[in-house]
Amino acid sequence: MAIAAPVAEPQESGTNDTDRKVVRACSLDLIVQKTGETAEKIRGVAERMGGFLVSSEVRGDEDVSGGTLTVRVPAARFEEARAEIRKLALKIENEKIDAEDVTRQYVDEGANLRNLKAEETQYLSILKQAKTVKDTLEVSEKLSDIRGRIEQQQAELETLSKQIETVAITVTLRTQAEARVMGLNWRPLFQLKLGLRDGLDGLANYASAIIAFLFFLPTILLWLATVVTGCALTWKLLRWVAGRWFGWKRAAVPMQS
Repeated sequence: MAIAAPVAEPQESGTNDTDRKVVRACSLDLIVQKTGETAEKIRGVAERMGGFLVSSEVRGDEDVSGGTLTVRVPAARFEEARAEIRKLALKIENEKIDAEDVTRQYVDEGANLRNLKAEETQYLSILKQAKTVKDTLEVSEKLSDIRGRIEQQQAELETLSKQIETVAITVTLRTQAEARVMGLNWRPLFQLKLGLRDGLDGLANYASAIIAFLFFLPTILLWLATVVTGCALTWKLLRWVAGRWFGWKRAAVPMQS
């Protein structure tokens, strides 16, 4: 039983301008009073808007700290969420909004998914008409392959849909724990902490190196003893060979009167 390849339906050639699919992302660099507290407030804003927290990293303490977090909010409430987040800042250092038109990609992936489902329907119809075990196995193999492709295509389309329906807002937080000295931004406590951390890291690396050397020392001594012993044996062997060879040569030469 020959299996005819299902005919894929043509993809859509155009789309309505009022139904554009756009993936948007926003990034904000904020100066805030307290990093941890502001991060919690931003997460609360996202959740109130029907969004969610994607990732969060807050470091430091109340004096000097920083952090980065990313939230996603529904596209319809993006401007509202952005305005709420901006209000939490003492100062907005940088703000950037990116938008990418993915209409063609969305249309193509949707059309591909419909085509794959149409192929699945046709293979199911062919499977019902299979009369031999060979035909049944052949069609079942085709069905398994097409269903795997459907799952993959559906996952890609769902991921793209979520990116369209929500907007990612990445917020970088920094506290204003800095003193202006001679017109420069100088944070002595921060620099002291960095120096202390680097010093402790250096001590830890030194201790690790010493411990590793002490554990590795027996192996070094064994290798050294092996090399010295090998050299000594080789030297003795060469001397023995030389004595035997040159001694025999000297004995073979007749003495002249």
